[in-house]
Amino acid sequence: MMRRETSNAMKRLLPIVALAGLTLLSDQAAADRNRWSRDDPPAYAPHSTRDARVSLEQAIRTVQRATGGRVLDAREVPGGYRIKVLTRRGEVRVVHVDAQTGEMH
Repeated sequence: MMRRETSNAMKRLLPIVALAGLTLLSDQAAADRNRWSRDDPPAYAPHSTRDARVSLEQAIRTVQRATGGRVLDAREVPGGYRIKVLTRRGEVRVVHVDAQTGEMH
């Protein structure tokens, strides 16, 4: 009898815990969006990727294909690009793409 009561309690608790977890992920993603804006001024020399073989758009497409996620922010940094992506699993990742080789780090 005790086992059945515990099982029923867990079945009722599971959706609440799942909803709480999704709410926390959603709040974190919103906070990250507010902290990262495409309108932020770059913190690098604008000519840093002038001789790049890989464009920012190409780097974004490569990261999207590799992660299956949604790009939250993308910007030039010395020697390449910094791309922030929300993965299918709900994780926020930062991927660095070398402007010369297209290699992701």
